[in-house]
Amino acid sequence: MITSRFLQDQPLFGGVDDRAIAAIVPLLRECRFAAGEAIVREGDDGDSLFLICCGSVEVLKATVAEDGVFEKRIAILKVGDVFGEMELIDMQRRSATVRALESVAALALSNGDLFRIYESDLPTFTLIVLNLARELSRRLRSIDVMAVHYMAIGSPAAAPDE
Repeated sequence: MITSRFLQDQPLFGGVDDRAIAAIVPLLRECRFAAGEAIVREGDDGDSLFLICCGSVEVLKATVAEDGVFEKRIAILKVGDVFGEMELIDMQRRSATVRALESVAALALSNGDLFRIYESDLPTFTLIVLNLARELSRRLRSIDVMAVHYMAIGSPAAAPDE
């Protein structure tokens, strides 16, 4: 059972007060995934973000080589990390495949439910979106480091979590 305190300790809901968390909890859908199961697939439509509560996942990006299409691991996400948020922001298809590395428990928040938060509690919605922006900024900074490394040595840098 996920507690309000657990949610408030996660970056996505950082700064969200007890009253707002109590209103958000019923909107969250509990999801469980087995090790090796694809949770989302690159190119699919998506309408939910996921907060990892237990376990870890790998984020995979398709790449084309002379001998076929391969998936390259670009990140490992753990408890407290969020994925699927890009589709809620830019309304495009899933940008990567996310696969469970072990048994995973997650909470899903749909685009529709995020809009319900917007309609009912604009300050909380703003805080959640700001938290998402911070997460995206953190990831972009990580990619910047890898890009500089790539340019300096002329070969792909290993993902920081590998």
